Amino acid sequence: MTAQKSQVIIIGGGATGLMLGCLLAKRNVPFLILERNQTVSQHSRSIGIHPPSVSIFREIGLESELLRCANKVTAGIAFVESKMMGEIDFSSQKSEYPFILTLSQSVTENLLEKQLLKLAPESLIRNATVQKIDQKQDIIRISTSDGAEYSCNFLIGCDGKNSMVRESADIRFEGIDYPDTYIMGDFEDNVGNRNEAHVYLTRNGLVESFPHGEKLRRWVLKTDTYIDNFDAVFLATEAKKRTGKAPDVSTNCMLSSFGVQKRIASTFRQGNILLAGDAAHVVSPIGGQGMNLGWLDTAHLAGILEKPDSKSFDKYAKLRRRKAIIAAKRADFNMKMGRAFTSVFLKKIMVRLLLASPIQSKLVRQFTMHGLES
Repeated sequence: MTAQKSQVIIIGGGATGLMLGCLLAKRNVPFLILERNQTVSQHSRSIGIHPPSVSIFREIGLESELLRCANKVTAGIAFVESKMMGEIDFSSQKSEYPFILTLSQSVTENLLEKQLLKLAPESLIRNATVQKIDQKQDIIRISTSDGAEYSCNFLIGCDGKNSMVRESADIRFEGIDYPDTYIMGDFEDNVGNRNEAHVYLTRNGLVESFPHGEKLRRWVLKTDTYIDNFDAVFLATEAKKRTGKAPDVSTNCMLSSFGVQKRIASTFRQGNILLAGDAAHVVSPIGGQGMNLGWLDTAHLAGILEKPDSKSFDKYAKLRRRKAIIAAKRADFNMKMGRAFTSVFLKKIMVRLLLASPIQSKLVRQFTMHGLES
């Protein structure tokens, strides 16, 4: 069987792979995306889209559609227990996009796939489960479970935290599992202001409440241990106990539990194999920066794949790994702030200090991911 050839092959057609495909299509770089799943996942998953990412959506021609579909969060309201302590004003930043957009990842990926197929109609191959990767000099050969064969000059692993591409390149995935666990659910918004995200620091742990899409609000609660099976009533009851507010259980459309890991690949490059997104780094989801970090990887990668050379690949691997380490530290801080505590008085002092100027301006830049671009 003759192998199908392309200059670039991307393994993984999730948020990172689809974005990279769109960027390469705009640059007229030949590529294929191999994705094992038949369709986009319908789970809402990550919902935050930060200002540097909106610039990338503009580059691929999706800015207007993204702004139409997403919800704009312009302020984060901070509480200790149920007492409001103040707000972080995202609209105060000197940015073209002075807000954080919130939208279900399934909707975001559908937008990206639609745009990809508009820009490069034959580029996405679904139901393609990669079984073998063989790198010899400047040619990389890939075989899939259905017997198809492909070859390329450059292979990009966008295939998630359990990346086969990373494992085939014998790249270590270094880090730790945190003890922190959470539950979350999506409900119709009964809180009110669609421009506000609410963050409660309570003695029993973090509660977050984020509006997203047209009418939904996500609730995230810190738990003492991992809870595999729970219902909307449990989440709402626990939210009410900690904050005095609760979602309407009859409107629930998603429930999930998750733990927290930190993993960063020992290198983002092995020969002509490169990593991006969760294949390269996994950070705490508290703060919503993981998906965006992958998009920032692709913005750098697309530029060097247009005129590839070894020095540019080395620069990518070092720079994006350094940015991932910075992002992981920021995510660690967000997660640790949300842990249970005993002294309400001390927590209030800490929050007041963080909300004070000029510390708040630094927090705004960190929360909106400025400084993590290439």
